[in-house]
Amino acid sequence: MQSWRGSMLGGLALAAAALSVGPAPAADPNPAMSRPDQVAWELMAQIARPAGSDNVVFETWASDADTFVDKPRWPDAVRKVLINRVQPVNSKQQGAVSPARHCAAGRVAWCIGKESLRNRPAFDFIVDNNLTTQRGLAVFFGRTMDFPIDTIEVKAEWLPLSELKAWNGVSAEDAASLYYINKARFGGETVPVALVALHITTKLVPSWTWATFEHWKNPGRCDDEGCRDTFGAAQPVVAANQKPEHGYDKCAPSESLRRLFAEAGVADIWLNYCLKGTQTDFITTTGEPTRLGNSVAETVNAGVPHGRSSCMTCHAEAAFDKRGKAAKADPNIGAPLPKWFIGSGTREAPQFRQADFVWAVPFCAKPGDAISPCLPPSAATAAH
Repeated sequence: MQSWRGSMLGGLALAAAALSVGPAPAADPNPAMSRPDQVAWELMAQIARPAGSDNVVFETWASDADTFVDKPRWPDAVRKVLINRVQPVNSKQQGAVSPARHCAAGRVAWCIGKESLRNRPAFDFIVDNNLTTQRGLAVFFGRTMDFPIDTIEVKAEWLPLSELKAWNGVSAEDAASLYYINKARFGGETVPVALVALHITTKLVPSWTWATFEHWKNPGRCDDEGCRDTFGAAQPVVAANQKPEHGYDKCAPSESLRRLFAEAGVADIWLNYCLKGTQTDFITTTGEPTRLGNSVAETVNAGVPHGRSSCMTCHAEAAFDKRGKAAKADPNIGAPLPKWFIGSGTREAPQFRQADFVWAVPFCAKPGDAISPCLPPSAATAAH
């Protein structure tokens, strides 16, 4: 972690040579804000490194099933927990030809598997502050939640290989050369699953940094807001198609990205994943709301329509009341509004307290003696 943070902060500026003219170049004090696309790929390079067995680093982190339980425990063995999230999508409203529709038609037992994982600093902060239950949140109410600066949270979206062809034309036989693949267990059956999307967020700045990645074969990858990557893509800007879910060309990697992955020991299969974009502020310099959304995580799994996704705004809404219950999540864009938190309270005593941009805390906190709502009975068990 120390070496990673050192590389992300740009390192120290070189001293000026004795005969040189002018001062030494200054180090970038805040690359997360000034070079967010590069930082996003540096994060990817860290979490996609091999970590033994069939896994990469982020797969060894704590899941909701490790965190929001009676006895939270940092995993000593990898457990891939994929949640059955079959959610029909109204294609007339969203223009989406999503795998969820195929699943809803009963062709397979399940479809998109959503996996939420957090690194050790995030896990320890949640557990040490008793934020795993609504009772613990009620006690915490009134205090300011502030995750450690080295917190990293990941949201991964997986699709059974058997569903790929119906979605984007990739056969199960061809998937191995295009996708990062692992296994998951559901309903008593172990099946191979392909990673189709990945979202990374960190606490490098107070409002966090947000980066969303999609496999280049995702039909809606650059829909609505387009794709922008000034570091990892040979073509930095890709305009959105006029019609959604029509697919995009492969995002050819830049030489800078190839070097980064080679130095980090990341497999070439990860070059098939594209940075859709990063988000560092709620609004542009002209006051327009910024937008960033993942065509799988938001449109398919969360049912958020194209064009209504703002990672920062949505997660700024993450809050809980004095009973430890989560506030309502709405697909807002732009800067947060005080009225979202005041509710029936006042500015001095608002009804809701922010959960520091982490929805998992109020959403997943155990209510009383009941199981966490993030762990339905259909949650998968270990696959390995």
